[in-house]
Amino acid sequence: MPREDRSNDAPRSIEVTTGVIPEIDASVRYRCGGTTILCIATLEEGTPKWMTKTQGWATADYQMMPYSVKPRLDRVNKGIPDGRAIEIRRLIGRALRAGLDLSLLPGYTIRVDCDVLHADGGTRTASINATTVALGLLVQQHLASGIFATDPRRAQILAMSAGIFQNSLRVDLDYQEDSGATVDLNLIGTATGDVVEVIGGCENGPVAMEVLQGVIEAARGGIVQVGECLSDQIHPILR
Repeated sequence: MPREDRSNDAPRSIEVTTGVIPEIDASVRYRCGGTTILCIATLEEGTPKWMTKTQGWATADYQMMPYSVKPRLDRVNKGIPDGRAIEIRRLIGRALRAGLDLSLLPGYTIRVDCDVLHADGGTRTASINATTVALGLLVQQHLASGIFATDPRRAQILAMSAGIFQNSLRVDLDYQEDSGATVDLNLIGTATGDVVEVIGGCENGPVAMEVLQGVIEAARGGIVQVGECLSDQIHPILR
C-alpha cells in the first residue's frame, strides 16, 4: 500500500494464507504491503551437540529468493557467507527463542525457514511476524498429537520498523522510505507491548534522545496494531 493511502503511524496491510505447502500445516505466506514471506515451521527430534541442559532448541534460517528484487540476485553460494542473511537469521532466531520456554521442548528442535518471495522493505520484521503465525500452527498441531504436553510459548513475539523519512516519523517503512531514512530501527516485542530487542541507528549523525524514543514508541504502537490485525491468525497461548 503506497504511503499516500495510509497514515504515517499505520502499518501496511497484511494478508496471511496458511497451509500453503502440502502436508505441512505450519506453512504460511505472509504478505505485508509489497513484501511477501514464505515461512515454514517444523519440529525435529534432537538438539545441537553443544547443548548440555535437558531442554529443547529453536533456530531460524532466512534467505532472499533470486527473483525477490530487481535486478535478480545470484543464488547463495554456500562457500561465500552472506553477512546480511546471517544477521537477519540470528535476529529471527533470537526473537523465536524469546517467545519460548525451551525447558518444555526436551529433546526437540523447532526449525523455522523464512524465504523472501518479494522484497519491498521490512523483510526481517515481516519474517518475525510470519514466524509467530507459523509457530502457533506448529504448537497447535503437536499439542493435538501429544508430542507437546504443554504449550511451550510464553509470549507472542512481533516486530515493526519505524524511522524518520523526509523529516516525518513513519511506521513500517517500505523500501523507498527505508533506503532514505535518516533514523531507522526495528523493534521486536510482545503483542502486549513489552520490548525484546531494538536494532537501528542514525544515518545523518546524532539525534536527540527524545527523537529516538519517539521512533521506538511509534514502532511499539505499530506492533500493537499488527497484533490486533493478526489476532485471528495467532493461536492463543494455552496454559
